[in-house]
Amino acid sequence: MKKIFYIKGMHCASCEMLIEKEIKKGMPGVRVKASCNSGKLEIENNIIDDSLVEKLVANCSYEVVKVNNRKNRFTFKDFSELLLASSIVFLLFVFLSRFELLKLFPDLSSDISLFIALMVGLVASLSTCLAITGGLVISFSAIGGEKDTFFKKSIPQIYFHIGRIVSFFLLGGILGSLGSFVQYSSLFTGILTIIISVVMFYIALNILGLSSTKFYLPKIIGEKISSIKTSKRPFFIGLLGALSFFLPCGFTQSMQILAVASGSFLSGSLIMLFFALGTLPVLFSVGVGSSYVNNKKFGIFNKFIVVIIILFSFYSINNGLSLLGFKYSFNIFKGQSLTSSIESDYQVVQLDIDYTFVQKEFRIKKGIPVKFIINAIRVTGCSDEVIISQLGLSTGKMKNGNKYTLEFIPEKEGIIPFSCWMGMINGRFIVE
Repeated sequence: MKKIFYIKGMHCASCEMLIEKEIKKGMPGVRVKASCNSGKLEIENNIIDDSLVEKLVANCSYEVVKVNNRKNRFTFKDFSELLLASSIVFLLFVFLSRFELLKLFPDLSSDISLFIALMVGLVASLSTCLAITGGLVISFSAIGGEKDTFFKKSIPQIYFHIGRIVSFFLLGGILGSLGSFVQYSSLFTGILTIIISVVMFYIALNILGLSSTKFYLPKIIGEKISSIKTSKRPFFIGLLGALSFFLPCGFTQSMQILAVASGSFLSGSLIMLFFALGTLPVLFSVGVGSSYVNNKKFGIFNKFIVVIIILFSFYSINNGLSLLGFKYSFNIFKGQSLTSSIESDYQVVQLDIDYTFVQKEFRIKKGIPVKFIINAIRVTGCSDEVIISQLGLSTGKMKNGNKYTLEFIPEKEGIIPFSCWMGMINGRFIVE
């Protein structure tokens, strides 16, 4: 006998595994399959007690409903919470934009700030990393007994994160070493950045329940862990942690690109190490916490995460468009538009780089040669090279205190964008 129940609230592999584990525990011998994609719970057994199923599902903080909740998951309450979260994040963004925050980050020459890598890891652990590896870390809660001490419950998570951190450090170093021989073109980086941005945006829709397909690690991997002999578990769990380096997480892949671009083993290692350390607190807490309590709804907190992911997504799309030489972008704050001066038949404009671009927009005349002077006051690993993708021009790697010049002739009216080599900082010429 097979029966289908509709479950309200499932959104990831972690939800599926929690429900399946509870059903198997309360109804020994049954075949059970939960799917967050369909919102269904399928149970196969000779006798199925509906009230018992409802009770077991409720133990996991979910609810059995009569109608498939997948058809109407985004409620007015969800919309209100999303609007509130968006407003708060936008106001915070406007407030922070008034400060030159890049000056707070340490100067690491050709490396990005390790503080940034750490913060990106933290954001990733609240979004894509959690969505993709959540089922895996929660599956470790099935190892051991309910009366185990906190330390015993933590051991599988410790093995996993040791493997993860060591892997990210070593493989990040390898990527950095390869970067000294391999150079990504702005075209390749731009296209890859946009692809990653689209994936990030889709994951945001996943969290809101507005997409029909979920991205997560196959839960069968987690289910097999409990059957591994105790003496071999540290190795296999550590190996899984190491392999998480290759999971399709947009944030992870972005940091891997930065590791390659760093051009050295040490820089690449440190970038990926600090990113992995940033993901540690949330992933460890979720994994250990699931050993004590079942799934809890995050409510409005989820909406904040969604808004942050979408913000990162559009920010990354903007970076990709800049690298591809597109005329238009999503920049909100461009600053004052500066007019060029004429010197010896050249239009002269100067860009000062003090961690970031001090000037964002220049007005120049069509048909008159331009001298674009870049004053590298203080540059970082992101701002140490300026490119004009549309014209195929680049300063090459710059050093603090030096000036560099790019020359070109604007042949038609319109917009010519310029950016750092990663597309994260950008500006434009308005040709009149």
